[in-house]
Amino acid sequence: MDPLELLITNDVLRAMDLLGVFVMGVAAGALASRLNFDAVGFAIIGIAAGLGGGIVRDLILGVPVPAAFDDPLYLTCALAGSAFAFLINAEGGWWRRLVTVLDITAMGLWAATGTAKSLGYGLEVLPAILLGVTSAVGGGVIRDVLVGRIPAIFGGGPLYATGAMLTAVLTWAVVALGLPSPLVLVAVAVGSLLAGIAAWRRWTLPAHSEWQVTMSAAQLKRLVRRTRKDERERVALETGTVPVVDTRTDEFAADAAADDLDAADYEDRIFADGAEHLPGTAEHERETGTERG
Repeated sequence: MDPLELLITNDVLRAMDLLGVFVMGVAAGALASRLNFDAVGFAIIGIAAGLGGGIVRDLILGVPVPAAFDDPLYLTCALAGSAFAFLINAEGGWWRRLVTVLDITAMGLWAATGTAKSLGYGLEVLPAILLGVTSAVGGGVIRDVLVGRIPAIFGGGPLYATGAMLTAVLTWAVVALGLPSPLVLVAVAVGSLLAGIAAWRRWTLPAHSEWQVTMSAAQLKRLVRRTRKDERERVALETGTVPVVDTRTDEFAADAAADDLDAADYEDRIFADGAEHLPGTAEHERETGTERG
């Protein structure tokens, strides 16, 4: 199967592609409306959102004239979408949900066509998948940058990039296995369904802060003390000798030898020169009448 068949001879996919450009123009126009842009702003933001990903893809592939400029219907659909949002106030909840569904569908379609076109131009699997995802979300990234906000795909938004990647991988599988071209629509449906459910259920990927390990100085010292004690016990059991600790060079030697009953004893020993002045310590909490949580 020739992957370019999906873009050149398949009229259904081309019609859906153009519909996706229109929908992205509408979605970008809704954003421009909230930001009180003028007509020029509507047009530029609609073109950038509707055509940006495809233009980036075609420039990377070395296409002499990107499809957005080679076929006037693409530019027409992008402008029509932004003009629709400029002329009609469609801010109701039902309208936003409809635009979201169409936007997700366009995302899945662009991921499939971008991957197929990249494979058709001879790219390897991983670059083709990456370029498919770029085709799907590139326009949205350019749109967000133009209005001065962090792109939605970087966190906190629906799983557009994840759904696009799933579609791109499945599209590659269709091409690699030589399956009939219409099965690409199944890949589009699966990736779009994932993104749609994520938007409905408000699923997000784990953020950086959720994976960070934060410890206070006292907690870190207790962890190091326990670790070094365990290591010395292991060495003693394996060798039958007791490791020698040089208190002049081992700053944790006192911790290893100490037998603090609780955190308060540890704090009293470590911060002996003024523990009562350190908020959060047991001494400070005893003085202020607070209890540990």
